[in-house]
Amino acid sequence: MNTVKRLAMAAGAWLQYEFACQRGTLFNERSLATPISNVLKSVYKHEVHAEFLHPVLAPLKSGPGRRPEVDFVVVQNYPEIICAVETKWVGAAGITMEDVLWDVLRLELIAHTKKAAAYFVLAGRRKHLSKFLSSKAFLGQMRSKGKVQTILKLRPQPRIKIANPLPERKALFLKVLSEYQNLSFPTEISTSVGQMYPETSPTFQYQAYPWQVHVPPSMKRFYPRDHKLYGLSLGRFIPDARLK
Repeated sequence: MNTVKRLAMAAGAWLQYEFACQRGTLFNERSLATPISNVLKSVYKHEVHAEFLHPVLAPLKSGPGRRPEVDFVVVQNYPEIICAVETKWVGAAGITMEDVLWDVLRLELIAHTKKAAAYFVLAGRRKHLSKFLSSKAFLGQMRSKGKVQTILKLRPQPRIKIANPLPERKALFLKVLSEYQNLSFPTEISTSVGQMYPETSPTFQYQAYPWQVHVPPSMKRFYPRDHKLYGLSLGRFIPDARLK
Protein backbone atom coordinates (compact mmCIF):
# COMPACT_ATOMS: atom_id res chain seq x y z
CA MET A 1 0.00 0.00 0.00
CA ASN A 2 1.50 3.36 -1.01
CA THR A 3 1.96 6.22 1.44
CA VAL A 4 -0.77 8.42 -0.08
CA LYS A 5 -3.33 5.67 0.43
CA ARG A 6 -2.07 5.02 3.97
CA LEU A 7 -2.41 8.69 4.85
CA ALA A 8 -5.91 8.78 3.39
CA MET A 9 -7.11 5.70 5.25
CA ALA A 10 -5.52 6.64 8.58
CA ALA A 11 -6.65 10.28 8.59
CA GLY A 12 -10.13 9.54 7.25
CA ALA A 13 -10.74 6.63 9.62
CA TRP A 14 -9.42 8.65 12.58
CA LEU A 15 -11.85 11.48 11.84
CA GLN A 16 -14.70 8.99 11.58
CA TYR A 17 -13.70 7.46 14.91
CA GLU A 18 -13.41 10.84 16.65
CA PHE A 19 -16.76 11.90 15.19
CA ALA A 20 -18.35 8.70 16.51
CA CYS A 21 -16.98 9.64 19.94
CA GLN A 22 -18.79 13.00 19.66
CA ARG A 23 -15.57 15.01 19.39
CA GLY A 24 -16.36 16.59 16.02
CA THR A 25 -16.73 20.05 17.58
CA LEU A 26 -12.99 19.95 18.39
CA PHE A 27 -11.85 19.28 14.83
CA ASN A 28 -9.16 21.43 13.18
CA GLU A 29 -5.79 20.83 11.51
CA ARG A 30 -4.33 19.60 14.79
CA SER A 31 -6.86 16.76 14.75
CA LEU A 32 -4.74 15.11 12.04
CA ALA A 33 -1.57 14.96 14.16
CA THR A 34 -2.13 11.44 15.53
CA PRO A 35 -2.98 9.58 12.29
CA ILE A 36 -0.40 11.40 10.16
CA SER A 37 2.46 11.02 12.64
CA ASN A 38 1.65 7.33 13.17
CA VAL A 39 1.63 6.62 9.43
CA LEU A 40 4.90 8.47 8.87
CA LYS A 41 6.56 6.61 11.74
CA SER A 42 5.36 3.26 10.42
CA VAL A 43 6.55 4.00 6.86
CA TYR A 44 9.91 5.69 7.51
CA LYS A 45 10.95 4.30 10.93
CA HIS A 46 12.53 7.63 11.90
CA GLU A 47 11.67 10.59 14.12
CA VAL A 48 8.53 12.54 13.23
CA HIS A 49 8.39 16.25 14.13
CA ALA A 50 5.49 18.70 14.04
CA GLU A 51 5.82 22.42 13.20
CA PHE A 52 9.41 22.00 12.01
CA LEU A 53 11.29 25.01 10.64
CA HIS A 54 11.07 25.13 6.84
CA PRO A 55 14.64 24.47 5.64
CA VAL A 56 14.44 26.97 2.75
CA LEU A 57 12.10 29.70 3.99
CA ALA A 58 12.95 29.87 7.70
CA PRO A 59 16.57 31.03 7.23
CA LEU A 60 15.30 33.93 5.10
CA LYS A 61 13.00 35.28 7.80
CA SER A 62 14.28 38.22 9.81
CA GLY A 63 12.64 40.49 12.35
CA PRO A 64 9.76 39.69 14.69
CA GLY A 65 7.25 36.90 14.17
CA ARG A 66 7.46 33.14 13.79
CA ARG A 67 9.68 31.72 11.12
CA PRO A 68 7.98 29.57 8.45
CA GLU A 69 7.35 25.99 9.52
CA VAL A 70 6.27 22.67 8.01
CA ASP A 71 3.33 20.85 9.61
CA PHE A 72 5.07 17.46 9.78
CA VAL A 73 8.48 16.12 8.79
CA VAL A 74 10.38 12.87 9.09
CA VAL A 75 13.99 13.49 10.11
CA GLN A 76 16.95 11.19 9.56
CA ASN A 77 20.30 12.33 11.00
CA TYR A 78 18.83 15.55 12.42
CA PRO A 79 18.05 18.00 10.88
CA GLU A 80 17.94 16.26 7.49
CA ILE A 81 14.36 15.92 6.22
CA ILE A 82 13.38 12.82 4.24
CA CYS A 83 9.62 13.47 4.15
CA ALA A 84 7.41 16.55 4.60
CA VAL A 85 3.63 16.89 4.99
CA GLU A 86 1.44 19.99 4.88
CA THR A 87 -2.21 19.85 5.94
CA LYS A 88 -5.24 22.06 5.38
CA TRP A 89 -8.52 21.83 7.27
CA VAL A 90 -11.52 22.78 5.13
CA GLY A 91 -14.21 24.25 7.37
CA ALA A 92 -17.43 26.12 6.73
CA ALA A 93 -15.49 29.26 5.76
CA GLY A 94 -13.53 27.28 3.17
CA ILE A 95 -9.92 27.85 2.16
CA THR A 96 -8.27 29.91 -0.56
CA MET A 97 -6.63 28.52 -3.66
CA GLU A 98 -3.68 30.81 -2.92
CA ASP A 99 -3.07 29.03 0.40
CA VAL A 100 -3.29 25.62 -1.23
CA LEU A 101 -0.91 26.56 -4.06
CA TRP A 102 1.59 28.07 -1.64
CA ASP A 103 1.56 24.92 0.53
CA VAL A 104 2.21 22.80 -2.56
CA LEU A 105 5.08 25.07 -3.62
CA ARG A 106 6.50 25.08 -0.06
CA LEU A 107 6.53 21.30 -0.24
CA GLU A 108 8.17 21.37 -3.66
CA LEU A 109 10.97 23.54 -2.28
CA ILE A 110 11.71 20.86 0.32
CA ALA A 111 11.38 18.01 -2.14
CA HIS A 112 13.77 19.78 -4.52
CA THR A 113 16.42 20.88 -2.04
CA LYS A 114 16.32 17.84 0.27
CA LYS A 115 15.33 15.13 -2.23
CA ALA A 116 12.51 14.34 0.21
CA ALA A 117 9.07 12.84 -0.30
CA ALA A 118 6.30 15.46 0.02
CA TYR A 119 2.58 15.09 0.70
CA PHE A 120 -0.35 17.50 0.94
CA VAL A 121 -3.49 16.56 2.90
CA LEU A 122 -6.93 18.18 2.79
CA ALA A 123 -9.50 17.15 5.39
CA GLY A 124 -12.89 18.28 6.62
CA ARG A 125 -16.61 17.61 6.32
CA ARG A 126 -17.53 16.01 3.01
CA LYS A 127 -19.83 18.93 2.13
CA HIS A 128 -17.06 21.47 2.73
CA LEU A 129 -14.50 19.45 0.76
CA SER A 130 -16.97 18.98 -2.10
CA LYS A 131 -17.68 22.70 -2.21
CA PHE A 132 -13.98 23.54 -2.50
CA LEU A 133 -13.20 20.79 -5.03
CA SER A 134 -16.08 21.91 -7.26
CA SER A 135 -15.31 25.64 -6.98
CA LYS A 136 -14.24 27.74 -9.95
CA ALA A 137 -11.01 28.65 -8.14
CA PHE A 138 -10.06 24.97 -7.89
CA LEU A 139 -11.30 23.76 -11.27
CA GLY A 140 -10.18 26.68 -13.42
CA GLN A 141 -11.55 27.10 -16.92
CA MET A 142 -13.51 24.29 -18.57
CA ARG A 143 -11.81 23.05 -21.72
CA SER A 144 -12.75 20.83 -24.64
CA LYS A 145 -14.80 17.73 -23.81
CA GLY A 146 -15.45 19.03 -20.30
CA LYS A 147 -11.82 18.71 -19.18
CA VAL A 148 -10.21 20.90 -16.51
CA GLN A 149 -6.65 21.21 -15.19
CA THR A 150 -6.65 21.31 -11.42
CA ILE A 151 -3.51 22.01 -9.39
CA LEU A 152 -4.34 19.02 -7.16
CA LYS A 153 -5.20 16.13 -9.48
CA LEU A 154 -8.58 14.43 -9.32
CA ARG A 155 -7.76 12.38 -12.43
CA PRO A 156 -4.75 11.91 -14.74
CA GLN A 157 -3.87 15.15 -16.51
CA PRO A 158 -0.81 17.11 -17.74
CA ARG A 159 1.49 18.89 -15.31
CA ILE A 160 0.49 22.38 -14.21
CA LYS A 161 2.52 25.02 -16.01
CA ILE A 162 3.97 27.68 -13.69
CA ALA A 163 6.46 29.47 -15.94
CA ASN A 164 3.87 29.57 -18.74
CA PRO A 165 0.54 29.46 -16.87
CA LEU A 166 -2.89 29.04 -18.35
CA PRO A 167 -4.63 32.43 -18.76
CA GLU A 168 -7.03 31.85 -15.86
CA ARG A 169 -4.13 30.91 -13.54
CA LYS A 170 -1.96 33.96 -14.20
CA ALA A 171 -3.47 36.12 -11.46
CA LEU A 172 -3.24 33.25 -8.95
CA PHE A 173 0.42 32.48 -9.66
CA LEU A 174 1.30 36.17 -9.76
CA LYS A 175 -0.25 36.71 -6.33
CA VAL A 176 1.74 33.82 -4.86
CA LEU A 177 5.09 34.10 -6.65
CA SER A 178 5.63 37.85 -6.92
CA GLU A 179 6.63 38.09 -3.25
CA TYR A 180 9.39 35.53 -3.68
CA GLN A 181 11.50 37.05 -6.40
CA ASN A 182 14.74 35.25 -5.47
CA LEU A 183 13.51 31.72 -4.86
CA SER A 184 13.75 29.21 -7.69
CA PHE A 185 10.57 27.40 -8.67
CA PRO A 186 9.91 24.58 -11.16
CA THR A 187 8.60 25.54 -14.57
CA GLU A 188 5.92 22.86 -14.07
CA ILE A 189 4.55 21.02 -11.05
CA SER A 190 2.58 17.83 -10.61
CA THR A 191 0.79 15.86 -7.92
CA SER A 192 -0.43 12.30 -7.80
CA VAL A 193 -4.13 11.63 -8.26
CA GLY A 194 -5.60 12.10 -4.79
CA GLN A 195 -6.86 9.22 -2.64
CA MET A 196 -10.03 10.14 -0.72
CA TYR A 197 -11.07 8.14 2.34
CA PRO A 198 -13.76 7.17 2.98
CA GLU A 199 -14.87 7.38 -0.66
CA THR A 200 -18.51 7.75 0.29
CA SER A 201 -20.08 9.15 3.44
CA PRO A 202 -22.98 11.39 4.49
CA THR A 203 -22.30 15.05 3.70
CA PHE A 204 -22.08 15.94 7.41
CA GLN A 205 -19.30 13.40 8.10
CA TYR A 206 -15.58 13.73 7.47
CA GLN A 207 -13.04 12.72 4.82
CA ALA A 208 -9.32 13.07 4.17
CA TYR A 209 -7.81 13.63 0.73
CA PRO A 210 -3.98 13.35 0.37
CA TRP A 211 -1.76 13.92 -2.68
CA GLN A 212 1.95 13.42 -3.29
CA VAL A 213 3.86 16.36 -4.76
CA HIS A 214 6.15 15.15 -7.54
CA VAL A 215 9.48 16.65 -8.57
CA PRO A 216 10.89 15.22 -11.82
CA PRO A 217 14.72 15.30 -11.52
CA SER A 218 15.10 16.90 -14.95
CA MET A 219 12.55 19.69 -14.33
CA LYS A 220 13.89 23.14 -15.26
CA ARG A 221 13.60 25.98 -12.74
CA PHE A 222 13.27 29.76 -12.92
CA TYR A 223 13.40 32.83 -10.68
CA PRO A 224 10.33 35.09 -10.57
CA ARG A 225 12.65 38.12 -10.75
CA ASP A 226 13.64 37.06 -14.29
CA HIS A 227 10.11 36.27 -15.47
CA LYS A 228 8.07 38.64 -17.63
CA LEU A 229 4.91 37.97 -15.59
CA TYR A 230 6.27 37.61 -12.07
CA GLY A 231 9.26 39.98 -12.05
CA LEU A 232 8.38 43.14 -10.14
CA SER A 233 10.14 46.43 -9.49
CA LEU A 234 8.08 47.01 -6.32
CA GLY A 235 6.96 44.80 -3.47
CA ARG A 236 8.34 42.80 -0.56
CA PHE A 237 11.41 40.92 -1.75
CA ILE A 238 13.05 38.09 0.16
CA PRO A 239 16.89 37.92 0.09
CA ASP A 240 18.56 35.44 -2.24
CA ALA A 241 17.68 31.87 -1.40
CA ARG A 242 20.98 30.53 -2.75
CA LEU A 243 19.20 27.77 -4.63
CA LYS A 244 20.66 26.15 -7.69
